[in-house]
Formats: sequence, C-alpha cells, structure tokens
Amino acid sequence: MKMINIKYVVLSVFLSLGISSCSLDTEPSDAIVDEKVFSTVEGNEKVLVGAWGYLMETFSTYANPGYGAFLRTNDAMGNDVVVSPKYGFRDHYAFTALYNRGGTNNFSWNLTYKTIDNANNVIEKVYTSTGGVMDKQRVRGQALALRGFMYLHLASSYAFAVDVDPNAKVGPIYLTPTKPDTKPRPAATVTEVYKQSISDLEEALTLIPTSYVRNLKYKFDRNVVQGLLARAYLYSHNWEKAAFYSDEVLKTYRQLMSETDYKAGFNDSSNVEWIWGHQQISDQSSASYQFHYLDVTSKESYYFSFNTDPYFKELFDDGDYRKGMIYWAPDPKIVNPQERDVAYMRYAKFKFKAGQIADIVLMRTSEMYLISAEAKARLGRGDAINQLNAVKEARGAKLASGLSGQALLEAIWIERRKELFGEGFARVDIVRNKLAVERKLYPQDLIDYEYQVMDNSGKVTTKTVKLLPQGHRITQFTDKTDFVPNSKYYLFRIPVAEEIENGNLYK
Repeated sequence: MKMINIKYVVLSVFLSLGISSCSLDTEPSDAIVDEKVFSTVEGNEKVLVGAWGYLMETFSTYANPGYGAFLRTNDAMGNDVVVSPKYGFRDHYAFTALYNRGGTNNFSWNLTYKTIDNANNVIEKVYTSTGGVMDKQRVRGQALALRGFMYLHLASSYAFAVDVDPNAKVGPIYLTPTKPDTKPRPAATVTEVYKQSISDLEEALTLIPTSYVRNLKYKFDRNVVQGLLARAYLYSHNWEKAAFYSDEVLKTYRQLMSETDYKAGFNDSSNVEWIWGHQQISDQSSASYQFHYLDVTSKESYYFSFNTDPYFKELFDDGDYRKGMIYWAPDPKIVNPQERDVAYMRYAKFKFKAGQIADIVLMRTSEMYLISAEAKARLGRGDAINQLNAVKEARGAKLASGLSGQALLEAIWIERRKELFGEGFARVDIVRNKLAVERKLYPQDLIDYEYQVMDNSGKVTTKTVKLLPQGHRITQFTDKTDFVPNSKYYLFRIPVAEEIENGNLYK
C-alpha cells in the first residue's frame, strides 16, 4: 500500500492538497491564499474536497488512520470484537487508551476541530465567491453537512446518553473560522452539541438540490444528509424524527445486498447497499491501512486484529449465511499449524482488494432499516418488527415474531451487533442505550483444526492439529472493576492540552 504524503494547509493550519482528480495549490501567506482560494465557487469546493481528504486520510500513527480510527475504536471497545495482542487498538480493547488520554483522544480532538474550521471557512465565504447560485448553495450545504457530521461525532463520543446528564460538557462550538486572535470558547453541553449537529444537517438538506447527483460516493447528497439526521435523532432520542428520516432514505435505498455481495469483502463503494463510503485508488489509499486490522482471513493483511468473540457466533441462527463466515483458524500466514498454536474466531467480512486497497463503508441501507425499526419500536408502532425482519430475511435468518416493548428493542440491538459488526457502532450503541459491555472468558479446551498439505507429487493430504482457542482476555475495566453502564471508561476525553490552553473551557 502506498502511504502518501499530502500537504495539508488548513487555514488555521491552511490547506494545500491533491485528492483524486482535484488538486489545489496555494501559497504560504494566509491572506494571499484566502483571497485566491475562496474567490470562486470552484475554489471553495476544492477546499471542501481537501477537508474531506484531510479527515479521512490523515494519520497520526498507523493505529490512527483518519476518521476510521474512531470507528475502529468504537468496535474495539464493544462486546463482540476480540482484538489480538498485536499492534493496533489493543489498548482501546483494554479500556486504557481513552481513559488515560492516549493518542486517540488528541488525534480525535485535533482532527475534528480542524475539519470543523475548514468547513466554517467554506460556510462563511462561498456566498461571496463568483459562480452560480445553485452551486454556491450546494457547496455551502455540503460544508454544513460536514460540520454537522463532526459535531455528531463529538456529541456521541464525549458524553453519555442525553438523558443521563443533559448538561454534560462535550466541547466548544465554533461557527466561524478561527483566527490568531480568536478567543477559545467554553465547552458546550451534549444537548447543545446535538442541537448544533442537527441544525447544520437540517440546513444542509434545504441547500443541497434534489437534482444533485454525486460523481463520487464520499460526497454529501440528500440521502447521506437524511441518513445522518436519522442517526443524530436516534442518538439524541427523538424517535419520531429518527423514524421519519430513516424512512426517507429507504425510499431511495431500499434494496439489501445479496449473499454474494455480502461475502465480497465490504471493500467496494459500488455495492448497491452503500449509501456513503470513502473510495480508495492505488495512489490515494492511506485510509485502506485500517483493513490490516479488519481483514483477519487474507494473507495480504498484517495484524489480523478484529477477530470475534466465540460467543458472538452463537447469536446467529442456523441458515443465516453470516454465521458461515465465522470460523476458527490460526494466523492466515501460517501454512502448517503446529500442535497448540492459537486460533481465533475469524469473521471473513472484510477483505482487501487486489493491491491492498479497500473502500471504507460509512453508511448502509441495513443501518437505515434498523434505525427505523428501533425508533418505531420505541414509539410502539406495529411496523417496527417488519423493518427488523427485512434485514433478517435478506441474511437468511429466522424472522422475529410476537415481540414488542423491551424484547423487541433488544432483538433490534442484537441485530445491529450482527449486521454492523466492524463498521464502527458498538461503543456508541452501548453508551446511548445505557448498557454495560458484556464479555466473558472462553473455555481453554483444545479444538481440532483441519488443513490440507500437498507433497511433491501433488498428492493432497488432510491433517488435524489441536489448537488453543482465543476468546476475550479483557473482561473488566483497568481498575479491576466489572463492566457497568455509564462508565467513565467508555468516553473519549478532552485532551489535557485543551484544558491547559483554553481557560474558558469549563466556564
């Protein structure tokens, strides 16, 4: 995989990068660059393209591959991923990375606020640029959508559910570009940050034309914005609006992928079910690095980190084709396993494309069905179970029947765990639903593993060895207390540097 060096000049940092076919060259003086870049609607759009590239492709370490680092963190801290002891997200899995204010906290904070600042520059300046009115409105709408997306990340990552403490501090809200003399703002509450996210997304929806057709799937169109609104309203407990917006998306994206497509590796944004995804090409592929953690069955992968809890497989019905994608296996690079080598429960969901690249999924149709199902279940609507069963039927699972109330909600939450495994929702779902992480040790009884070898004459022989099964090794918090709801260990934390440098933070 090619690790690219892209120059990012991001206004408060300033921005100069090339992404895909868009290239933006700027000069080092802020005043000169500001005047040149923002004078046309095309220049504003290039800044927005650059801001997206900065968000998705920026690395601080190999374990922080852009925005995808936050998605991987969410799943590593959940119930179902068993992270190997190799490099990458093992501290997140052990609940030490965020609580100890490790690198992911600083990376999350800086990446989020720099992206917000980039969006703010476009939001403020695009209307005074030269160009068509509809293009200006669309670009401003897309910048608002990006900013709303970032505030949604902050609200769902830095505080518990809104009804646990509506006044919990999350982080400052900035609505204009920062300058050298900008005074740091106080931290807003989780209620205020959700409100800002939703306000940005709602306004974006009024500005992006219904006629707009994306040329690339990472761009914000109306369906992506509606999907983000469905998420934001679900997370902030507005069930009516969550049901409305998820159903709006399902008017366009109703088809669920086939079994063949499900088994193809979750690596291609052309998949019929992908509403939003970050595309990769051979010379623009830094974000693909996260597949070294996600892909646990290909020899092309390196870390094989995101294995599954053996008990996770038991959640699937017989006949559900996803169940057949989960199996015991040693390291894929091992040709001839030795007696008592370790085996992990491998889930063949994520696979590299040729050339070690892979598109990053950000939103799918199945998520919209499950948001619709959960929101309607909380409202007591009878069609909630139909939305759940749409996903189950597509995957060959046993259909739910006779469920209502809490039992139906729990069935939907389990389906989210099964369907959205590895896509970045686990920690958020645990926090927003006020649940505790659930992990238990797996018995260390040796298992039989069969593999085939070929001799020099071409004869194939099946051999069997005993392997040591690996399940969860972290079943408590770092202070040796049991997992509980609303734990401080579940949250991203404001960096120490921000607390020191922003004297207004807690005012």
